[in-house]
Amino acid sequence: MDINKIKLDNNFKLIEASAGTGKSFTLAHLVLRNVLEKKIKSEEILLLSFTKNTCTELRDKILSRFCKLKLFLQNPEETELDNTLLEWYKNFQKEETNPKKIIFDIDNFINTIYKLKVTTFHAFCNNILEEFSIDIGSAQDPFIENNIDNLYQDIIDDLWIEQFQNLDPEIISAVNQKKISSIYGSKINKSFFVEILKNIDQENICKFEIINKYKNIDISTYLKEFLHINWKAFCVEWNNNGKELYLKLISLGKLIKEIGCKSQVYSSKPRNNKFNQITEWIEDINKRLNSEDISQLLYEISNEDLLFKYFYNKNINKEINKFDLSLDFSRFKLLQDKIYKIKEGFYTEFVRIFIQLAYIKLITLKRSLSIFNFNDLIKTVEKKYLGSDLTNDKSLSEIQNRFKCVLVDEFQDTDNIQWSIIKKFFYTNNHFLLCVGDPKQAIYKFRGGDIETYLEAKSDAIEVFSLTNNFRSSNKLLDVINNLYKNGLRESKLEYNNLNSKLNKSFNHKFDFKNVFEIVEFSSKEVDIEDLVTKYIVSFLLNNNEIDINKISILTLYNSQCLELKNKLIKLNIPCQIKNKKNIFDTEASTLLVLFIESILYPRRYRNISLLATSKFIEMDMAELINHQISKKIEILTNQCISWSLELKEKGFLTLVNELIINYKSSSIIFDADLYSNLFQLSEIIEIELINNDFNLNKVFKWYLNQLDDSLRSCTGDDYFTKDYNLQNGINLSTIHNSKGLEYEIVLCPYLSIISNKSSKIKGPIWKSNLDRSIYINISNNYSKVEEFKLIEERDLFKESERLIYVALTRSKYKLIIFNDINNTNNIINNDLLPNLENINFHKPKIEHKIEAINIREISNKFNFNGLKNNLWKINKVNTKKPKKIPSEEVISFSSYSSWISKEKKTDYASNQYKDYEDNISILNNYQDTNLEKSKNCPKYLTLSNPLSDFPKGTIAGTCLHKIIERFDFQNDNNDKLLDLINEELNFFQIDSSLALNVREGILRIINVSLGRKLLNKKLIDISSNNILKEVKYNLTLSYNGKNINSYDISKCFLLDQEFEFGKSYSNKINDLQILNKGFHSGCIDCVVPIGNKLEDSKWWVIDWKSNFISGSENSDCLPGNYNYENMKEEMIKHHYPLQSHLYLLALHRLLKWRLKNYQPNLHLGGYVYLFLKGLPDKKLFEKSVEKDISPGVFIGQAPINRINYLDKLF
Repeated sequence: MDINKIKLDNNFKLIEASAGTGKSFTLAHLVLRNVLEKKIKSEEILLLSFTKNTCTELRDKILSRFCKLKLFLQNPEETELDNTLLEWYKNFQKEETNPKKIIFDIDNFINTIYKLKVTTFHAFCNNILEEFSIDIGSAQDPFIENNIDNLYQDIIDDLWIEQFQNLDPEIISAVNQKKISSIYGSKINKSFFVEILKNIDQENICKFEIINKYKNIDISTYLKEFLHINWKAFCVEWNNNGKELYLKLISLGKLIKEIGCKSQVYSSKPRNNKFNQITEWIEDINKRLNSEDISQLLYEISNEDLLFKYFYNKNINKEINKFDLSLDFSRFKLLQDKIYKIKEGFYTEFVRIFIQLAYIKLITLKRSLSIFNFNDLIKTVEKKYLGSDLTNDKSLSEIQNRFKCVLVDEFQDTDNIQWSIIKKFFYTNNHFLLCVGDPKQAIYKFRGGDIETYLEAKSDAIEVFSLTNNFRSSNKLLDVINNLYKNGLRESKLEYNNLNSKLNKSFNHKFDFKNVFEIVEFSSKEVDIEDLVTKYIVSFLLNNNEIDINKISILTLYNSQCLELKNKLIKLNIPCQIKNKKNIFDTEASTLLVLFIESILYPRRYRNISLLATSKFIEMDMAELINHQISKKIEILTNQCISWSLELKEKGFLTLVNELIINYKSSSIIFDADLYSNLFQLSEIIEIELINNDFNLNKVFKWYLNQLDDSLRSCTGDDYFTKDYNLQNGINLSTIHNSKGLEYEIVLCPYLSIISNKSSKIKGPIWKSNLDRSIYINISNNYSKVEEFKLIEERDLFKESERLIYVALTRSKYKLIIFNDINNTNNIINNDLLPNLENINFHKPKIEHKIEAINIREISNKFNFNGLKNNLWKINKVNTKKPKKIPSEEVISFSSYSSWISKEKKTDYASNQYKDYEDNISILNNYQDTNLEKSKNCPKYLTLSNPLSDFPKGTIAGTCLHKIIERFDFQNDNNDKLLDLINEELNFFQIDSSLALNVREGILRIINVSLGRKLLNKKLIDISSNNILKEVKYNLTLSYNGKNINSYDISKCFLLDQEFEFGKSYSNKINDLQILNKGFHSGCIDCVVPIGNKLEDSKWWVIDWKSNFISGSENSDCLPGNYNYENMKEEMIKHHYPLQSHLYLLALHRLLKWRLKNYQPNLHLGGYVYLFLKGLPDKKLFEKSVEKDISPGVFIGQAPINRINYLDKLF
């Protein structure tokens, strides 16, 4: 159609713009016509669009159109206009003959274009609330915040304490045990309710209605009455129809058997009479109800027993669908309803009551705090202008009088409420109202888009136009598309108008393909689809040398498929990028930088550092992180982040990210061109924001988090699209959703045949009605009312899938390739589209499923792809994570005790595949702890379990205990302060806070245990805080005479001082470590204390905390009796603590030489104390015992001076 023929009269008009027909072009042209023909001012025009990005694009295209016309009027011979604008000008010349007057009007518009209102619908509503807040009765200065997850969490936390924890214990227990199947998890817990509350609050179409019967009730009483009433009703209905249902289920079993199948649930000849079993169970419950409260029987009634698993429609329907049977069970609808009420209805009632309380509290809080999310903006405007009498309303009149031309873009994505508001304001005789959209491209139901709204509006339009000229695809390809859709979109009941190609006449011969549409058939049972697509790409590129690889796109359903394909292509050296037309803040890089910024802001938070450590920045393996010794690496990273936080202003953010990448040389970043360049682009943006805010990182981080939320984002438009820093971009990988609005010369669609009419698993507990626009809560996915919702939802999703296929098939300019799985032909592609082609075999090429070696070499040579070519950040060596042999002459700059002993673990890996931290668990032979408990003569302090027995095992738990001890002042006798400290650390490390009292008891044992005669029977509580050193860090040099330190040289020290612990036998064990290092050896001593009457005469001792678990089995308690000398010595050797202790003593020896006047090792170097925290006994019981020697859990070794002197020369 000719858009110049659209009348600019004040009537509602709608334009259907199929893919590639110039929707934005049309809107820009209509703005120009309104301005120049009707003399409408820029401030009298309103354009509503779907996103901020499209708003920016529209504004730019409008400006461009005016500028083009101006250039033409100034230089008609040198300026070429498109046919639409040229034809319009020829007709307009008849009215306005003076070009200068037209140029004057153009300049006037360009100079006032800032007044042109191009905005999203949310922003439009926000402007109304800001300007007319008094009229509307809303807060005058609302806080617009779409991310209020903390508020949701706080509300649920408060209600959990106020309401849930005050229910009858039996109800609490039943709710905690109930298993459900929902999109928010399998348990009814706090996180479950947080997600429901968030979903309800952010819903833009359906409303959550307050149910009066749930107001002002005692929840426990209500639930017990509900269960009692429905139990009685169930009993009656069971007596009436239970036996008949049982016989029907036997018939179901027979039917399944007759078709040659076997059901795991239903048999033609059940072993037991299940009807009698349920009847007996009912009689037993009823007898007990005479003497017991129904809450005592709650779990027995509502759990997933025989009634639930055999007689409930959930499994009945599952078996019927599984074997594709037709069997009518509608006769038992009432009985099924009663089963539902006692099995799932009870819990649904609780969920409804609780979420209603939460929603009421949320509304109250949001009003008191003047918090609005984006949907609140629309709801508030809706309530004012749609829900009340507006006779003589000044604000309505003022808004209506302000605009004369209203254009709505992407109209297919508008919902019912938005359209109702638009109609209220602008569907009048005083407004030119025009909406543009394509119902065939309505693919955003998950964002609130409602195609039914579009169709209703279409029926109301005074005039409906269709754009039929396609400016994207070639004639040959468009002929194929026209044929595919000659019957329209059947499921969506949408017509398709044939399109005419208006592609630029300068058609390049290289795109003149013999076959512009190919169907690559394959069997998913035999071929991996990603491998096949890669093979096709290789063949295509080798046979079409002139094709620009950057103009090829592969469209997927999910981002994960993009990643799969990317990995395959990169392996063959084929350049590619996941290039969606998306904002830089929507990339993977944006979430990675959140981890980095949080680690700079809060470097002492273990969670932040551990998340950064396991991210792509550093790529520390989870298994490695679990190793209890890895805390040293975490500590190094923590210190680095502390340094970066101090250096931010001096170095700048970009430099810090640069240093992070250079230091860790992550292959996941270096070889991922998209991620690498996105990090660079984002770092530049953050750098600028920091400069503008005086390097206030807290402030900038809040701004940054808002940019991650599309609805709050201020950084939009072309400037914030992902940029291409690569010289060679490569094949574009994109989801179909993200490809909407884009075009490519060659398009591959590998996954369209996956889309079928098979029902997807739709789960509750939130169900939304399209009929009355209400929200329905039910935890059941099989209740009769829920089944109706599911059918509607499944049908709508299937229709949207049909439209998603249309979007995919209309992205290409010259060639389109689809992949069709011959094992899955019951789908839209095979049922509705391909049968429309006359000669379908012509479109099926023969493809080899394997890539020949010669082709691999040829394609690898074709693209000499080595990542980024512009040297944004220079990185000399990249951690490719590929194992390689390290020559002995190579130098390792830094090492630690952990890295040394881990070498031995790797040699034993084949025989011992436990996780590293499980070496902390030692299971005793002959169950010594059991024997201890049975022994009558054994002192009680040996058999009473340590309070830390139940404390979790592993690196996080061990780090938590170390952190508590590090922060605790041993001389502080305030137990409440200690408890606060413990709770703080438990919460930080996300460990159950109910263990706090046990931890406190464990800590008090540490400071009150006697350290034995060698340490003058001192306790840590006896030593002044001023004399206790904690977390003493050291670095030891690792070479002498230019030689590497090696295992053999270190082992020789244990051949000296044979009268001390760990002699020759341990020396041999050292050789197994295969140590070979230069550089530095780093470590950290937990604690150093002086023991003596005077400080100058004291001996200095190293103390190390160990949380090792020594027991008869993993599930039994830690008994102090298990931590005797022999067991602890074995534990010491097992973990190479003797080596560790000697390195600690060497570090202490050098520290004392440096700091202590008149230092003499034999007088001042005491030795080492290893405190096994989980083996320390009860203080009072131990002190009452006849035995006054060293306590269990305390392992002491005196300093072997000759060994230390040897190591001092060696290191």
